[in-house]
Amino acid sequence: MQSNARDKAHNHACSRIFLLAAVLASFFLGAATGPSDAARSEGTASRTQPEDYLPPVRTDSPRDTFATFLRLSNEMEAAVLSYTERNSFSGAARISLLSDQMVALIDLEPVASASRREVGIRTFSYLMDIFGRIGSPDPMAFPDAGKFEAAGNASFRIPETPIRIVRITEGERKGEFLFSSSTVQVAPRFFLGVRHLPLKTRLNIESYTDFGPQLTGPLVPASLVRTMPPALTRLWLDTPYWKVLAVSVVVAALVTVILGLQRILAARAPATRLSALVAKAVLPLAILGAATVAMPYVSHQVNVSGRFAAIVLTIETTVGYIAYAWLFWLGVRVLFEWIIRSPRIPEESLDANLLRLVSGIIGILGVAVILAFGGQIIGLPILSVLAGLGIGGLAVALALRPTLENLVGGVMLYIDRPVRIGDFCSFGNQTGTVEGIGIRSTKLRALDRTVISVPNAQFADMQIVNWAECDQMLINETIGIRYETAPDQLRFLLSQLRRMLHAHPRIDSDTVRVRFTGYGESALNISIRVYAATREWNDFFAIREDVFLRIYDLVTEAGTGFAFPSQTLYLGRDGGLDAARGGAAVEAVKRWRKAGRLPFPRLPRDEIERLDGTLDYPPHGSPEAGGEKLETASGAEPLSAPAEPLAPEEPVTDGTEGPERRT
Repeated sequence: MQSNARDKAHNHACSRIFLLAAVLASFFLGAATGPSDAARSEGTASRTQPEDYLPPVRTDSPRDTFATFLRLSNEMEAAVLSYTERNSFSGAARISLLSDQMVALIDLEPVASASRREVGIRTFSYLMDIFGRIGSPDPMAFPDAGKFEAAGNASFRIPETPIRIVRITEGERKGEFLFSSSTVQVAPRFFLGVRHLPLKTRLNIESYTDFGPQLTGPLVPASLVRTMPPALTRLWLDTPYWKVLAVSVVVAALVTVILGLQRILAARAPATRLSALVAKAVLPLAILGAATVAMPYVSHQVNVSGRFAAIVLTIETTVGYIAYAWLFWLGVRVLFEWIIRSPRIPEESLDANLLRLVSGIIGILGVAVILAFGGQIIGLPILSVLAGLGIGGLAVALALRPTLENLVGGVMLYIDRPVRIGDFCSFGNQTGTVEGIGIRSTKLRALDRTVISVPNAQFADMQIVNWAECDQMLINETIGIRYETAPDQLRFLLSQLRRMLHAHPRIDSDTVRVRFTGYGESALNISIRVYAATREWNDFFAIREDVFLRIYDLVTEAGTGFAFPSQTLYLGRDGGLDAARGGAAVEAVKRWRKAGRLPFPRLPRDEIERLDGTLDYPPHGSPEAGGEKLETASGAEPLSAPAEPLAPEEPVTDGTEGPERRT
């Protein structure tokens, strides 16, 4: 018990500054390797001063193990007696080394790594209390390794006690003889049965187990401890009340400092994504420092013990591993953002977002592994569960199936590239601009400025129309002409429509298709299908509006009109069609026919070339009329970020109809 307090006192407050750092390091490493390794190492003893040298732990037989126990008990009693007379860093260091060796005598494999040292020290205190009362048997009466093997026993029970020394059959300590793992439960119960017996010790105490928690580190004045009210020296979870309060105050102070730091960081908005990630790393670093340096140092100087110490150690380990996982996540993202900042990878390019997706996957896997190891250290059998899932693995796989599908869907979106960040697209009955492709979902900004989140697996299976990939924009309209229109009037109108479209500077002349397509219920149907030379929505609507207005003028010029989509019952006389204009249209067609220039099935090629781009667009009277040709309209709504230049297409030389790919 005394060793317990003394051990913790030294563990984070050594005799010298460099010893302090060494003990802190051993505290962290002890979580993974166990303090017993250090205790059994002769190198550890050789690095101390000669006067502090301790013989190595002998566990070659039950005899050697119990003899080592008696030697360590005597040396610990002497070390505690010296420490109580004069608190010193060297005294605390010796108590810590003795405690490490004590823990090495007990099989603590079933105990969580985070609390293994604390449990071992307290168990050894119970053993010192027991044999200090009932007397220690002669180690020479214990069997050596040869006799133990000859007897074929699995363990050796110490006479007059339920405590056993067993041979370890697997693991790093295979072949050694240690106090059995059941000693952790058996020793406290057996101690209660012999507690009434007097304790034989040079110390002025009644019990090692009760005395140990009252000790403190060398930085806590002994006079302060002696002036504590009796009520505060009572134990709660094996630790005096005043120590619990002291640790609680320190925790509250650390939490306050960390929250204040978080508010300061939140008030400052970094300019770039990389600087924002670096700024976010300050908070987990502060938490890691508090959990792995400040709190262990304070708790070991105060010397918390028993169950309360186990709770503190568990919390420190948990918070520390969470901070490690947090830092790993941020570190991976910082690394990939630094790669993205290279000159050859644009900030919002598809490659940049693919790298961010990869960083997220690596970050999640790394965080899972770090937290799994942390859980294993505090006693959660996470690694064992993962290794032996068996049939449960199928259930886990089924439960994770949607997540995995979305993850694979996101990767496929980056590989297949149906859309990229910034593209305007249609999917299902929705339209929007792609803002991000994440690990689970794709986010799009809809026309009403809301954000649509679609699971990657679902989005990858949709029929996606990527408007950003269009090189031209289709104008496809059918107009209905009145049935009173004469055939040559219709021919005149068709030819004028073709001339107008070929002459329009913003219409691709090779894609012009104007055809009389049939007889509707109340109209002669003319199909107009052309491509506007633009990739911008506002520009497209302006061009289409201009084309529609010119169509209206040409229908009027031909002396006909638009048909109503209904039957008309004439109850009186009306003006009818314009006879003069109708006659002029008929005469024009006669002249074309006579001159061999009838523009059917299409306009002559020389006339197409002569008409190309000759119309005034923007039309006369527009503020933009008479200026240079505008490639894009002011205030256009882009379908995507500027696209790479398209390869030139081969011209169509066999008529006015465009390539079939545009249909």
